[in-house]
Amino acid sequence: MDFTPIKTKRLYEEIVEQIKQLITDGRLKPGDKLLAERELADQFQVSRASVREAIRTLEMLGVIDIRPGEGTFVRRTGADDIIRPLAMFLAVERSSLLDMFEMRRIFETANARLAADRATQEELDQIESTLEAMRERLNVLDPEKGEEFDAAFHYAVAEATHNSLLNKLFKTVSEEFSKANSVARRQLYHDNADNAQKIIDQHSDIFDAIRDREPIKASEAMLTHLIFAEGELRKWIV
Repeated sequence: MDFTPIKTKRLYEEIVEQIKQLITDGRLKPGDKLLAERELADQFQVSRASVREAIRTLEMLGVIDIRPGEGTFVRRTGADDIIRPLAMFLAVERSSLLDMFEMRRIFETANARLAADRATQEELDQIESTLEAMRERLNVLDPEKGEEFDAAFHYAVAEATHNSLLNKLFKTVSEEFSKANSVARRQLYHDNADNAQKIIDQHSDIFDAIRDREPIKASEAMLTHLIFAEGELRKWIV
């Protein structure tokens, strides 16, 4: 197996890209063992430190497994191997709020549409239960719990899609978005009672469309809610 000598400044990135390309091309397959660190350094004509950095990066990305005493092996791919790099990207790029808003619109409108087609009665009951909890929190002016049940509502809709990969992707995006903007989201409930009521009414529209098995209407109701929430959030985070 031939490798190309490295001539760029960020050597480890070139090593990562070459190994990933070999996997993509099928020249390295799941379960295959990589050459030892010293041999890779010789092949790439770089230091062993650069090889170690590349191996660490590949492990973080879920591309390889390091087995003490055995060696380094190409991982068998699965849904979590798609989620992990996305989570890492979002953790680093939390400032890219416009991108996060756009991703939420894509995932959540799809979630609402699929939930309207697929939700079981038990799942409909769970979505409705989170909606009622949101209403109760509004009545007692509890913005922290209001935000918590708001998130639970969206997770319940995601569960009702019965699409495990879409569900995982959505949760990754949603969790990172919440971490980056939790204080701002709380303001939606705290500083303006009208906003809180609007949000609850919007969630009611989403639930009604899902319950009534109207996928297009559910998707549109979700988009209306997200556009409103994003507009309010931007006042605090942009």
